[in-house]
This record gives sequence, C-alpha cells and structure tokens, in this order.
Amino acid sequence: MSNELSKALQKKEQDINNAMVFLDLTKERLQVMREDGCVSLMDEVSSIYAKHDIVVPNMKEFYIPGKSKRRPSTVTYSHHLRVDLFYSVIDLQLQELNSRFDIVSGNLLLGMVSLNPVNSFANFDKEKIMTLAKYYPDEFGE
Repeated sequence: MSNELSKALQKKEQDINNAMVFLDLTKERLQVMREDGCVSLMDEVSSIYAKHDIVVPNMKEFYIPGKSKRRPSTVTYSHHLRVDLFYSVIDLQLQELNSRFDIVSGNLLLGMVSLNPVNSFANFDKEKIMTLAKYYPDEFGE
C-alpha cells in the first residue's frame, strides 16, 4: 500500500485531490489491517511455511529472544509477532504518513486545489477555501 501511494504521489501530472483521497484510503487500509489483518497474515505465512516444510513455532509457547534458552519469558510467540512486530510496523507506517501529511497540510493542499482554474474551477469548494483563508489571513480580504 505504501509503495502504491509513493508511486502515485511521484507522478508528474498529479491530481492533488485524488492524491489526498488515495492517502486517506491508504491510512484507512493500514488501520483495518492493524485491527483485523494479523490473523490472516499468520494464516498465509503458516501455509507458506507448510508448503516449504518449515517448522512453525507453537504460538502458545513462550518466546525466547536471541539464542539463549535460559532467559525466562512471559511473552508468547503469538504476542511477540502480533504486538512487537506486526503492530509496530503498521504503527510506524501510520505515524510516518501522519507526520508527512498532517491535517493542516492536507487542508492547505485541498484549499489550493479549490482555486485551480482547470475545467472552469471544477474543484471549487467554498469551505476548503475558507479553511485556506484561515491559515493565510493576510492573503485573503473580507
């Protein structure tokens, strides 16, 4: 998803409106994946492991980090894979998207799109322009 978004944002002829919609869709998909995707991913990985005769660890056993078998652990393999890896990666992706495209910058971009004269101001949206005017009051008169 992130790769598709990156490619879309790098196009020379980019429609900012569509790019913002695609950005929101990517964020939503990542959030849905975070909430519901771990089980299906684990099922897919397990089937690949089985196909290649790779031993799948018992997810209810305690995870032992590193090579030492002496360190006691209260974390199961399931918890480690889900929380320490899967959630962490999804959260990093969402955090990166949110930091690069926060609400203010998104509103500014959409406000600028509303002022685009292409197709007789087809993207004109008074509310988006008012939001733009709020951030740049010196540029807009009463």
